[in-house]
Amino acid sequence: MDWKRFDRARRSANPIELDLIESYAQGKIKRRDFVKRGTIIGLSVPFMGGIIAACGSDGDEGGAAETDTGSDTDTGSDTDTGSDTEPEPDAAPAEPGPAGGSLIAGVQFGDAGTGLNPVTMLDLGTYPVCSQSFEYLVGLGDDGNIAATALATDWSPNDDGTVWTFNLREGATWQESGDPFTSADVAATIDRMVDVGAGLAGVVSMGAVDTPDDLTAVINLDSANGNLPVLLSLFNPQALMTPVDYDKDTTLDQRPTGTGAWMLDSFDATTFRSKFVPNPNWWGGSVQLESFELLGFEGGGSKVAAFASGEIDIIQDFSVADGSSLLNDDSKTVLRPPSSNHRKLWMNTQLPSGGPFTDVRVRQAVAYAVNRQQIVDTVYEGQAIVGNDHPIFPTLPFFDASQEQREFDPERAKALLSEAGFPDGFETTLQVGDLGEIPAIARIVEQNLAAIGITAPVSVTPNSDFYGAQWCLGPAEDTQPCGASAEIGIVDYGHRPTPDIFFSRALETNGDWNETNYSSSEFDQFFKDYQSAVDVEGQKAAVAGIQAVLHEDTPSCYHSFFNYLSAHSNDVAGFQTTALGHLQMQNTTIAQ
Repeated sequence: MDWKRFDRARRSANPIELDLIESYAQGKIKRRDFVKRGTIIGLSVPFMGGIIAACGSDGDEGGAAETDTGSDTDTGSDTDTGSDTEPEPDAAPAEPGPAGGSLIAGVQFGDAGTGLNPVTMLDLGTYPVCSQSFEYLVGLGDDGNIAATALATDWSPNDDGTVWTFNLREGATWQESGDPFTSADVAATIDRMVDVGAGLAGVVSMGAVDTPDDLTAVINLDSANGNLPVLLSLFNPQALMTPVDYDKDTTLDQRPTGTGAWMLDSFDATTFRSKFVPNPNWWGGSVQLESFELLGFEGGGSKVAAFASGEIDIIQDFSVADGSSLLNDDSKTVLRPPSSNHRKLWMNTQLPSGGPFTDVRVRQAVAYAVNRQQIVDTVYEGQAIVGNDHPIFPTLPFFDASQEQREFDPERAKALLSEAGFPDGFETTLQVGDLGEIPAIARIVEQNLAAIGITAPVSVTPNSDFYGAQWCLGPAEDTQPCGASAEIGIVDYGHRPTPDIFFSRALETNGDWNETNYSSSEFDQFFKDYQSAVDVEGQKAAVAGIQAVLHEDTPSCYHSFFNYLSAHSNDVAGFQTTALGHLQMQNTTIAQ
C-alpha cells in the first residue's frame, strides 16, 4: 500500500466517495465493483486509477489483495454465465471500413400501444428506435456499463446523496430547431418522467431540478439515493432527454427531433420499419454510414432466418432456442453484453379475490415445482444461471450469497398445495407473449405444474399486443396497480446494472409494472433503506432483507438469468449493443 498516495487522494473525497474508497482498500469489494460504483458516483478514471495504484492490486480482489485471482474480461465462451464484466465478441473485431454504405438491423416488433413514445415505451423493439435520435444524460462505456459518453460530461452527489449536480455537454443542439440543449430541457424531461412514473417514483418530485445556468442541472431528491446516474442512463430506457416543450403523449415519428447522431427519415408502423440518416450537427462529430434501417420481426425464428440468409446485417437479439446455429457460424460475430435479463413467472397476489395465487403457500408451491435447471439446460443450453426468486444478480457487490437456494422439490410443492386447500390442484391459464424462448419456458412450466396437480395450459399472444392484453393493464384499486393482469404469466425484463428499476416499478406497492399487484410494507421499507443507502454496508444490509422477504412472499418465480445474445455479420465493424436492446450505431461501419 502506498499510504502517501492513498492519503492524498482520500483527503479530497467527500463522505460518499470516502466510504467507497475505504471499502475497496479494506478488501470488502472487488476492483471491478469499485470502478463500477465509482463511475456511478462520479469519480473520474484518473482518480480511480490512482486509488487502485495506491492499493497495489492488479487483480480483481479488493485493494488489500496481494495476488491476482481473476480477470476483468469476459471469456466469450459458450458457457459464459452472464457476468457483469467487460463483454467481448466471439471473434476478433473487424477492421473499420471507409465511410459510406447502409445496413439493416432486425429488431423486435414494437408495442402497438405506446408507439415511438420515448417516455412511455415498454419494449426492446422501441428502445433502439427512439434512442437513435434522442439521447440520455448518462451513456454507455466500452465495458458495457454507464459512462460520461452522452449529454452529461460529469456528475457528483453532495455529502449525503440528496442532491446531484450534472454538468451538461456544450454544443449539443436539437435537430428540428438548432436550439441548444440546456438544463431547462433536463428539468422538463424529469418532470415528465415523474408525471408518468418512468422509474423515478419516490426518488424526485415535480420541480426537483434547479437550473443555475444552461449547462448545469442540480437535482434535489426526495431522499438520499446512491444510484441516480443509473436512473438517468440508457439502463432506464424512458430517461431519454426531450425538448422543454415536448408533450408526454408525443411520439418520435410525430415530432422527429433529438440531439443524437441520427435523424429519423421515415417510419412505417405496419412493418415497424424505420430509416435513419446522419445528423450533420451532432456534437459527437460525423458518423460513418450513409443510412441504416431497423426492421421489426414478430417472431424470433423469422428474425434469425433473415439474419442467417443475409437479409439483415445485425440481429438485435436471439435466443438459443431459435439461433443456436449462430453460435458456431464463422461468418457471424456473436456479442454477449453484460446481462441480468430474466423471464419472470409472475403470480397475481391479489386478484381475483380469493384466487389460488393470493395464498402465499400456492405461490411457494409453484416456485418449488419449477425445474430451474431444466430451463437452464434445455431452453438456454447452458447460456444461463439458476435464479432464486429475486431479481438481484449474483455478481453485484451487495448480493447476499448466504441465502439458501430454492431447489426443485415437487413433493414439497404438493404438500404446500394441500395445506392451502388444493390437495387435487386447480386449473388456470399461463399467459405469455410469443417473444423468443418464452413459449418454450412456458411449456416446461406447464409440465412442471401438471406434475403437482395444477392444470395450466399455455396461451400465447403476439408480443406486440401482449403487454396491453395480459400484463399490466392499469389500476383496479390503490394497491392494485395492474389490477387486470392475468392470474399467472411470464414476462421479459431486460438488463439493469443495478436492480433499482426492478424494485421500484415491478415490486414496490403501486409500482406501474407491478403485474403481481404485490404489496408488502416490509419490502417497501427495505427498498427505501436500499435507495437511501449511499454506503456499501448499508446497501448490503438492505438487499439481504429484500432477498429474504421476496423469497418468503414469492410474488414471482425468478427461475433464471440468461445471457443476452446479439450478433452481426463479419462485414460490420464498430457496433455495440446493450442487453436492453440498444443499438449503438454512431461508430458502426462496413468492414474492410
